[in-house]
Amino acid sequence: MQCQEKLINAKKIPRWFVKFILRQTANNPNTQKIFLALLQPMTPQEWCLIWMPIIHPGVELPQEGERNPCGYMKACLTTLSALTGYHERTVEGWFYGKPYHYSVEILLRCFHLIFTLQQYLQ
Repeated sequence: MQCQEKLINAKKIPRWFVKFILRQTANNPNTQKIFLALLQPMTPQEWCLIWMPIIHPGVELPQEGERNPCGYMKACLTTLSALTGYHERTVEGWFYGKPYHYSVEILLRCFHLIFTLQQYLQ
């Protein structure tokens, strides 16, 4: 159990959620590992790098060390605002180091999984 707690702390998954998963999958340790791996938090920056070219195909991705291309941040802010329910100015702060609730990263991971599953089903 102590090893699982280290895993939880490293991934910043809320304890209540981990306990729920562990209870629901108590009979199958392999399922527990899969769920915990799938719920690794995802930052807004990571999410945008993956999904902006798919959701907004005309928007160019930023190159490391360079300024964001025209329209990239607006597409990210609009999309993340619509998905999370936060105001665009709040979402913009996340890209510039403002703190946000840990549930945002888990929510983005869940959206990532849902969108990925949707692509496989099409």
